[in-house]
Amino acid sequence: MKQILKGAAIAAIVLIVFIAINVICNINGINLDSISSGPVIAVCAMLIFRESTRNRENKEDQK
Repeated sequence: MKQILKGAAIAAIVLIVFIAINVICNINGINLDSISSGPVIAVCAMLIFRESTRNRENKEDQK
């Protein structure tokens, strides 16, 4: 259950960052393509989650 909550929190943070980037770009007249930004958001969230869980597993193995 802890992993699910951690994953949801990471996904929410990544989405908030990308929404802020999208708003800033739209204010400046740059239109970001949603078809290409969707997979980028998903990949970023997966990589951050993978890296955060891998560090934790390495620490537990060393103990």
